[in-house]
Amino acid sequence: MLSVLKKLGLSGEIVGNGKSLVLCIHGWLDNCDSFKPMLNEKVNTKDYTWLAIDLPGHGESEWKSHDAHYYFIDYVYDLRTLIEELDFKKVFLVGHSMGAMICNLYAACYPERIAAMTLIDGIGIVTTKPSDTKQQLLNAFKQRKKSFESLVSKSFISFDDVVKARMKVSELDYDNAELLMKRNTDFVEHGVKLKTDPRLKQHSGFRFSTAQALSCLDGINTPTLFIKADQGYSMIDTQLELFRHCFLNLTISFMPGGHHCHMQNAAQTLQTISSHFDAYNET
Repeated sequence: MLSVLKKLGLSGEIVGNGKSLVLCIHGWLDNCDSFKPMLNEKVNTKDYTWLAIDLPGHGESEWKSHDAHYYFIDYVYDLRTLIEELDFKKVFLVGHSMGAMICNLYAACYPERIAAMTLIDGIGIVTTKPSDTKQQLLNAFKQRKKSFESLVSKSFISFDDVVKARMKVSELDYDNAELLMKRNTDFVEHGVKLKTDPRLKQHSGFRFSTAQALSCLDGINTPTLFIKADQGYSMIDTQLELFRHCFLNLTISFMPGGHHCHMQNAAQTLQTISSHFDAYNET
């Protein structure tokens, strides 16, 4: 399994050696260690193999080539390629935030490959109004030009500064922010440098309209558990209301905590996910 990741330029962590595979897909600017608190609990390693990956440009995975960019739909293709290379008849998916959106679009396109999935505080697809399409494109081109002129990862004086910077833009406490940023940073001669590709922060050159997104996701029959953080982002409520009717078999569970509730309440999240998957595990 690690050889497959290496072949695809990906990195990740594996727990267990069961016959059923659970793939865990993290959110934007996170990495596979966002699942570490959960997988450090007593996971079912007899029936399941848990594989948490770093998406391209994140954590220890390779950056895309200099002439490439990071489109949401390309992550779905990356997931398709990984699942085909791993060669399991069916897999279980866990996605957080952007990772959840990647998982539900994959399930919409390839339902025959998914036994069941869990979406953690992320659902649907982020969209753009048709009237904003041109401005979306112009913003993307403007940022691309800047990145070509100076494609340099941000540096910090100390790792403590990195952790505190991440805390300012999230609900994470110090310990969980530290856990995530250890995998996203390198220590260099004059401080600490981010390993994440700076192009990840660029505006996307394309987004689906709401009508297109609803069409893409309509009729998902994969058994889906949506874990909603009690103190998550308000946009998730809007997304849930908009896309919930696309799912033919949807269960909603509320979890204490913020957007990273799977880190803050790891044991409860794992138990909720495991109960959902056990109901659909035929091995």
